[in-house]
Amino acid sequence: MITKLFKYGLALTLTYFVITNIVIYLYSKQKPEPDADTLVVLGALVVGNPAVPHYTLAQRLDVAYDYLQRNPRTKVVVCGGQGNNESATEASVMAQYLINKGIDPKRVYQEDKSTRTAQQFVYANRVLPLGKTVVVTNDFHMLRSLMLAKRSGFNEISGLSAPLGWGNEEKYVALIREPLALANSWLFDHPKKDE
Repeated sequence: MITKLFKYGLALTLTYFVITNIVIYLYSKQKPEPDADTLVVLGALVVGNPAVPHYTLAQRLDVAYDYLQRNPRTKVVVCGGQGNNESATEASVMAQYLINKGIDPKRVYQEDKSTRTAQQFVYANRVLPLGKTVVVTNDFHMLRSLMLAKRSGFNEISGLSAPLGWGNEEKYVALIREPLALANSWLFDHPKKDE
């Protein structure tokens, strides 16, 4: 009896991971709306001192840069506070990265208080009213990010993915971690506008 339950449990778990990763993949393929009011680039790890974007964050910023070049009226809010092992806020490092690539500093706004995805949209909207928004994050993170943006009250929203290649070990970690994070966010992450 226990062996049979274990097999059913294992089969259900594997089915959840496979289906969830397929849905995550499909969401990562959507096209961003052109000429958005705001591009919101979600934060991720910065490393070193002076701090620089980790590879996955640099990918997000490069994709954001390309969009900003094609859509010169769009402003950008870079998001992320300072983690325990970071020498600067993620937002400050991201802003400097985009400015160094040639984006006009007047187009770049920093949201430097958030410590998790669920806060980033609420806090970003305090920095700059978002309006029609394109969210930039890595491919594995897009579904959860759009869900949290909608829960935060933003409906004019689309996504722009920075895909991780199969040569990046984080891609394999995300195949396991993100379905779990999605379930956690679906159940427990309900952003509060008064946070």
